[in-house]
Amino acid sequence: MNCPLPRPVLAPLVLAIGVFFAIPQALADEWAVVMRDAERRVEIDRATIIQSDGGTKVAWGRVVMSPAEATKVGYTTVKALNRYDCMNRGFFTIKRVYLDAENLVLREETVVDQNTVMVARNSVDERMWREVCRPPSVQDLAKVAEQADRAATAASPPARTAERKPAPGAEAQPAAKPRTQAAPEQGGAEVRQADLKPDDNGVDVIERTIGSRMPEAVTPAAAPMPAQRALPTPPPPTRVAAAAATARSTSRASAPARPSAASAPAAWTYEGATGPEVWGRMRPEWAACAEGRRQSPIDLRDGIGVELEAPVFDFRETRFRVSDTGKTLAVRVGEGMGMEVRGARYGLESFAFHRPSEIRIDGRASDMAVHFALRTLEGQRAVLVVQLERSERANPVLQAVLNNLPLERGGHYMPAEPIDLGALLPPDGGHYLFMGSLSEPPCSEGVLWVVMKQPQPVSDAQLAIFTRLYGRNARPVQPVNDRLVLESR
Repeated sequence: MNCPLPRPVLAPLVLAIGVFFAIPQALADEWAVVMRDAERRVEIDRATIIQSDGGTKVAWGRVVMSPAEATKVGYTTVKALNRYDCMNRGFFTIKRVYLDAENLVLREETVVDQNTVMVARNSVDERMWREVCRPPSVQDLAKVAEQADRAATAASPPARTAERKPAPGAEAQPAAKPRTQAAPEQGGAEVRQADLKPDDNGVDVIERTIGSRMPEAVTPAAAPMPAQRALPTPPPPTRVAAAAATARSTSRASAPARPSAASAPAAWTYEGATGPEVWGRMRPEWAACAEGRRQSPIDLRDGIGVELEAPVFDFRETRFRVSDTGKTLAVRVGEGMGMEVRGARYGLESFAFHRPSEIRIDGRASDMAVHFALRTLEGQRAVLVVQLERSERANPVLQAVLNNLPLERGGHYMPAEPIDLGALLPPDGGHYLFMGSLSEPPCSEGVLWVVMKQPQPVSDAQLAIFTRLYGRNARPVQPVNDRLVLESR
């Protein structure tokens, strides 16, 4: 089902249920309007902004539809959790949740491709990014501290110490005092273990609600706790900050240790012991690579020739970020672009290059290909393929990407100059359509493939540069398995 809400409105509103879904309603009901129009309202829950690591934060947001719009799209609210890169003006989506008018969950979708997207200027993305990443005011800190303290006090009644009679002949011992821990930044402020009752997700309520809202100068550090000692209980804000420190320490201490590099699963490759033949056995979640019946790429032969409506593209000039993934050059672009195919609009997320082309046409592979990754608001994926053929002419978009190569393996670079993505598209709208999968792990199926017939140029010099950087990075063709392939005529 299509929703006319443009991707710039929804992209930052990616909400995950995981750890944060158990936030008490009193603290989670802090929605602030970021943008509104006649059809929808974009909001952020400031009380759920949580400091993560490396200058990033996570936060909940939502889009609330008008009754007329909700009837049209089939849901009333879509919630999302994003991780925001506050240093580099980026974000990525963790999960979306769709709800009806009674706030019952209709559908949840976890986002597999969690690559950082640049925040476009003067967009709703930027408004959300500013709401999450701006430093909190004194009023914000006071309000959150007060709310978190009330929640902590209400959630856990004071611990009671059972009275025990001394054994015959033994000296009477005083009742044991509640165990305490000291927070170093707060001068040893007392925190009772009984006040830090974890929720059913194993994450303390105080940590979720206030641990990230303190500025760096006063946020409790992640260093080991000092020797236990009992001090007089300070005023509520100090007590809450100390509680957050203890909650963080307790949560980390109980978490399972991360696997070492030696025990971690090997990364997939395009050849050798971790090549395509074994992808499906490397991890359980990659089983579709071996067991799927609609895998990509395929050899396009004997397509059914019909009158297909040409895709409608909205590709234009945009800023971009080039990333070296170790396997190819991946390019993230600004929001708002996409294509329409068979009545559905797919928002453009990124594109990457393959050598040779993964798709074959009548058994023949092109010298290179560019794959555009797109997605609808409901999460339906699509891959747009443009073949690149050796020519005396250089490809202007590929050249712009090569001109801005990251200087380090695994690095990325965002130049000031934009590129015109329209220059990557052929003028002829002839294409093939079929249903397939992602052509790399996890090989998820249900992906619409749109393969343009007319190739675009790539020069010998450009091929030589790409070949020097990367080996063959194309998955072998997969069985068609009686899939329907449509070919425009």
